[in-house]
Parts: sequence; C-alpha cells; structure tokens
Amino acid sequence: MNITQVREHLHRLIDEVDDLYVLNGLYRNLIADKRQREAYEQEQAKKQARPDKSAR
Repeated sequence: MNITQVREHLHRLIDEVDDLYVLNGLYRNLIADKRQREAYEQEQAKKQARPDKSAR
C-alpha cells in the first residue's frame, strides 16, 4: 500500500465514522421525540379519563 492508498482509505474511514455520528444523533433525536410524544399522549389520556371539575 502506498501513501496515496493509505490516505484514501483513511478518508473513507473518517467519512464512515462521520456518518455513524450523524446517524447516532438522528437516532437519539427520534427516540427523544418518541418519548415526548408518548408522555404527551399519556397526559392527554389522563386528562380525558378524569372529569373536568371546571366544566360544572
């Protein structure tokens, strides 16, 4: 392997690592959005399950 091949291989590896960081960040954002949506839906379900005292 000459220096040019090593450099090209290194750049490909750096690109792969960069892609992994981006994908990991997207995954974390999706998981956080899912948790937030589930918490909101549970809160809404609780509000609907109990009678609203201010409506009387």
